[in-house]
Amino acid sequence: MRKLLVIFIIAALLTLTACKGDEPQVVPADVSSSPVPQETPGSGSPLSTETEAPSYGKNAAASITDTAALFFEGTEGLTLYGAIAFENTGDCPIIIGSAAFTFSVEGGTIEHSFTPAFAEYTVLLPGETSFLSAWLLQEEDSGFTAETEVTLSASINAVRAASDMRILLSLDNLFLADNYPAFTTLSGRMTADAACGMNVIHTGFYDESGDFLGAWYFTKNTLFESGEAKDFVVQMRGFPIDALSEKAAEIEAMGFGFTL
Repeated sequence: MRKLLVIFIIAALLTLTACKGDEPQVVPADVSSSPVPQETPGSGSPLSTETEAPSYGKNAAASITDTAALFFEGTEGLTLYGAIAFENTGDCPIIIGSAAFTFSVEGGTIEHSFTPAFAEYTVLLPGETSFLSAWLLQEEDSGFTAETEVTLSASINAVRAASDMRILLSLDNLFLADNYPAFTTLSGRMTADAACGMNVIHTGFYDESGDFLGAWYFTKNTLFESGEAKDFVVQMRGFPIDALSEKAAEIEAMGFGFTL
């Protein structure tokens, strides 16, 4: 019996030793190769779908892109005309506080400074283009004629607008017609994005080659409700280019509404 008991104990010890040697080894995980959990729509915080308001800087700047100048015989006599196209090249909404036109003619210069009409309402956002124009009646003994050559250089003072709030008038269906002997007519349609009682419209004209011909502005006392569209016709008396409808291939316009 003692021999059998000793043999049984030895067999049990050998069995336990064999089982211990077969235990699996635990290997530390390689963290660098583990996939990183990705957040998917619908998990965690919901994705925002709201449109953020534009963020503007404080650099008010404008660049003059085109100029035009000429003498012409107006209804009141010989008139010097000048016009510019300009772009908001800054990073914030602007208005034009003042403009200075310098006309070079026959070795001399004629200077004219002015504040654009209703400038406080004509807010331009970065990248937008608008126009300015001026008419200067000449003295009878100026020595100039309608054939006198003249060029224009200009500077404008861009002022940071208090905000980007404005009443914008969208213009479409613009059409020029030379159906009167003395002037061209401009017609089209205005649509206001907010209610207003007055407006100022700046237009620029370009030929088939893209050359700037000139600019024209006008105002109308027209009552608009928000989103309302109205047709208009304006007589371009005093515009210096005859047969404009034949020469202008493109019309650009910026319109602003306001209530005094």
